[in-house]
Amino acid sequence: MAGFARNLSTARSPLFFSLPDDSRLRMICAFLPPWLVPDSERIAEAAVSVALTLALAWLLQRIGFLVVRRLERWMVSATHGREAGVQRARTLGQMFRHLITTLVSAGALLHVLEIFGWDVKPLLVGASILGAALGFGAQFLVRDVIAGAFILIEDQFSVGDAIEVNGQVGTVEAVTLRSTRLRDLSGRLLFVPNGEMKIVVNHSRDWHLAAVDVPIAPNQDLERALALAEGVAGEINADEDLRSRLLEPLGVLGIERVGPEGAVLRMMARALPGAAAFDVSREARRRLMARLREAGVRVASGAEVEYVSASRAAPFAEPQA
Repeated sequence: MAGFARNLSTARSPLFFSLPDDSRLRMICAFLPPWLVPDSERIAEAAVSVALTLALAWLLQRIGFLVVRRLERWMVSATHGREAGVQRARTLGQMFRHLITTLVSAGALLHVLEIFGWDVKPLLVGASILGAALGFGAQFLVRDVIAGAFILIEDQFSVGDAIEVNGQVGTVEAVTLRSTRLRDLSGRLLFVPNGEMKIVVNHSRDWHLAAVDVPIAPNQDLERALALAEGVAGEINADEDLRSRLLEPLGVLGIERVGPEGAVLRMMARALPGAAAFDVSREARRRLMARLREAGVRVASGAEVEYVSASRAAPFAEPQA
């Protein structure tokens, strides 16, 4: 420490600036810490090694990016070019590119420090302590990122899907590694951290059940009501526009239950996911209610068409049109 102070005072003196350049350089190197100044005899050799290290790092990064690009193309082709598949491939590709760049850059930096003769062990220890502190402070961020990666890899939902998360129903507008953006039925934009999603109900996958439940008032002709329902089901199945939205013909299941308040007549069919089941159920309700009214069959108050999701045990109430 005393030697460093003496060298520093000498460097500030007017005599220092009267010395030749090489002498001043040696004096500056004398009061710098040893780990900060490489051996002057190995500078040329070190420069070549650094250049080779940087070239190898660039080559490894290019190879990694090439593999990621091939992976993106495979993911897009596996989803037949769907927009959701393209977005998932792009997001995962960006994540892998950042990871490759970080790892390659860190490795190249440590190797360059070793080339100049600097001891990197204290840096590694300090980096591990700093990383542990940052990881502890950003544990929620890490949890969200990991959850987002699994959402994209497992294709749990995509842009445009109608999902229910923590009791909130909405349409997915964007999916990132950290959060998901939803637009609910009221038009509000919801930001949901991926790590906060416990149970996700996807209403836009595979198929849904369109169920029409009509409560019939007590002391009504149930056989007549069933016959009218069969006629409405035949009309729906004969309609090309409505039939194209069904995966199977609309059928009449019969009387679901009977009680003092009356009986419940049910019609049901498997439909395409999304709005298709709503459209079929609305039209079936309209026609059945008109036929019952024309035939004089009284309907109990509170008649409701219910939309039953295949992923739910309880019906998912149809929103008002």
